[in-house]
Amino acid sequence: MAKRFLSIWLKYLTTDWLCLQKPELKSQPIVFGVSVHNRKLVSSMNAIAEAGGIEINMPTADAMAIVPGLVVVDDKPERNIKLLKGIGEWCVRYAPIVSLDPPEGLILDISGCAHLWNGEQGYLKEILNRLKSKGYYVRAAIADTVGASWAVSRYGKLKAIIGEGEQTEALLPLHPASLRIEPIVLQRLQKLGLNQVHSFISMPRSVLRRRFGDNLLLR
Repeated sequence: MAKRFLSIWLKYLTTDWLCLQKPELKSQPIVFGVSVHNRKLVSSMNAIAEAGGIEINMPTADAMAIVPGLVVVDDKPERNIKLLKGIGEWCVRYAPIVSLDPPEGLILDISGCAHLWNGEQGYLKEILNRLKSKGYYVRAAIADTVGASWAVSRYGKLKAIIGEGEQTEALLPLHPASLRIEPIVLQRLQKLGLNQVHSFISMPRSVLRRRFGDNLLLR
């Protein structure tokens, strides 16, 4: 039996959870902040704050200057894990093996499961609709490997279900960040204008290793 994996990305996990507790905040820009070296930095945000130009790791003081009326909430490191565990336990009804993928994701081994929903299309639709009905923004993708499903769920634009053996083709148009490479390697790629996987995947391995190290090849 071919292995198939579902990657679920709850991009606004903490802010969606907060709005479920306090519905009056749903129309407000919200960030969670964590203290790092005597500074409070943005650890997560909702779509409204993101649209206002706020970024992860931005000082909350700067964020408040950029977005008037910004709601800042103290973050707790264990909150994401607790929320993911709760949603993960709920997901066991769809797959026997569910793994946490912090800070905002879950990985399901769905091998042999989708036929119960008449195929992967119906299976994925069911899960997405149920999570959305609970109040969560969610993206997801199915592929042969964990890495491909993770990449497409976060950076894919066209297909959410990647057919067996089609993961390489699916990755080609994606941003290099979809490979989960180190930030310094990502910066080097961007400086050279290599902004999609297809722009460097055909380069000789010796060239890639010399310029970017072994990590990129492993990815």
